[in-house]
Amino acid sequence: MSDNERSMASFISSLFRRRNAADGDAGRRVSQHLLLLAVVGVAVVCALVYTQADSPLLSVYRMVWVVLCSIAVTGYYTLGHRKGELNTGRALLCVLVTLGQMSIIYLINSVWPAIPGVEAWHKLLVMPYMLAPAVTAVLINRSMGVYVALCCTLFGVMFFPASYSAQVIADYVLLSLLTGVVSAAICGHLQKRQQILYAGFKTGLLVFLVTLVLVSLHGDNSGLSLEKLDAARMLTLCIMTVGVNFLLAVIVNGVMPMLESLFGISTHITWLEWADMNHPLLKKLQITAPGTFHHSLYVQRLAEAAAEAVGADVTRAGVCGLYHDVGKIKNPQYFSENIVDQTMSPHAELTPEASARIITGHVTEGVQLALAHKLNPRIIDVIREHHGTTTAYFFYRKALDNYEEAKKKFDDGLTDTCPDEVDKSIFTYPGPIPQSRESGIVSMADAVESATRSLHHPTEDDIRNMIEGIFKGRILDGHLQSSGLTLGEIALMKESFFTTLRTMNHNRIAYPKPQTGDAASLLAQKRNTEEKAGES
Repeated sequence: MSDNERSMASFISSLFRRRNAADGDAGRRVSQHLLLLAVVGVAVVCALVYTQADSPLLSVYRMVWVVLCSIAVTGYYTLGHRKGELNTGRALLCVLVTLGQMSIIYLINSVWPAIPGVEAWHKLLVMPYMLAPAVTAVLINRSMGVYVALCCTLFGVMFFPASYSAQVIADYVLLSLLTGVVSAAICGHLQKRQQILYAGFKTGLLVFLVTLVLVSLHGDNSGLSLEKLDAARMLTLCIMTVGVNFLLAVIVNGVMPMLESLFGISTHITWLEWADMNHPLLKKLQITAPGTFHHSLYVQRLAEAAAEAVGADVTRAGVCGLYHDVGKIKNPQYFSENIVDQTMSPHAELTPEASARIITGHVTEGVQLALAHKLNPRIIDVIREHHGTTTAYFFYRKALDNYEEAKKKFDDGLTDTCPDEVDKSIFTYPGPIPQSRESGIVSMADAVESATRSLHHPTEDDIRNMIEGIFKGRILDGHLQSSGLTLGEIALMKESFFTTLRTMNHNRIAYPKPQTGDAASLLAQKRNTEEKAGES
């Protein structure tokens, strides 16, 4: 390794050490918040359990169960989930929806004994098994929905009175865990809000079928044997189980926008809605700046492929790629991708400083447009960060050349006025540098796609060298040091960009033109002659 390579490696390492130190401080603060929320949640569950128990000894036993289960599920989360998956807002959501489901179970167990003529086992048919797992799966992800389903199942066991048989509790565990996991799996990657209602119907149908299996296994001990289950009772049972879960799905669908706004969470469904090409901003971009729109489509494709390669949010990266250049709607004619004839560029009549203000201004104008259309804050962050604090180098270099030329004339005595030195800040984007993985991915996809357009009939080596050069420059400038992307992930990004660009820039086969003596050409000439003869 040469001295230059060693110094570069040392510099890169120092950048990422500083970033990791800052991330570590932020991570410790978040961990403290999560621990506090978990403790508060467990304390509330213990309080509910205490009021439900029949004796102090039973209360202590059940509270110990809750604490041990909390430790167990925390260990499960630590081992089975990715670091940084939860922040304070998402953890608060998990705690609140779990407490909400526990409170409903508490109320059902408190009120049910006062209802005459019903069996204890029948209450299992109206339990809100899918409520917390479905909300968590839709708002966070599928794995967290399964985690919440496990928490609700373990905690819910302690809310049943001591007089209930082990069979009823075992049936509850089966129904709660199975229904919670299935509803989380169904709701974890929905494409439309209406699908939540289908998830409720499917979950209710599952509860009905599992109930029939349990009835057949338990017989008279369940209070509802198969002999007593005539057509009317079976219809009532089906309506009850499917209806309760469908109602829960309606509630989840209704409160989803409120929860998204309250906790600052955007669901996969919401991100897909922003990707709709009928969105006013995207439609205006297509009409006003078609070149920029097609550039954004390419950036979207590059960003999605890179996000999938490094394990980032694919949908979020793609949507941010679509909107990153919406600020060019204001002055589309000044951006090269919208200029048909580069020899007629409007920048020829402007000073480099004026051109730079227009070019760098598309970031601020994009943020203003995004705020006006109430886009997600993460999209706005990417618009603001995708150029970081880089320089509009073409115009900066042009300004330096003009300065050197004017300075030479002054030194030679050809002019009386000494030119002012070039102010680099005029040519520098306002920043900040990318603060998230998706922002870093979009910024690099934007740079790589723009550079690819300048290559004429590029070979694979040209594409790879171009990508390496761009990444090397951005890393040395510290552009990615706050993005959360590791060096290993950056390597995966480069390979993903290369693969995607190689596919996008493949050369088509040059089909030979038909010769005069070809059979097809002779046949066409014959047909033309016959048609003319017929017309005459």
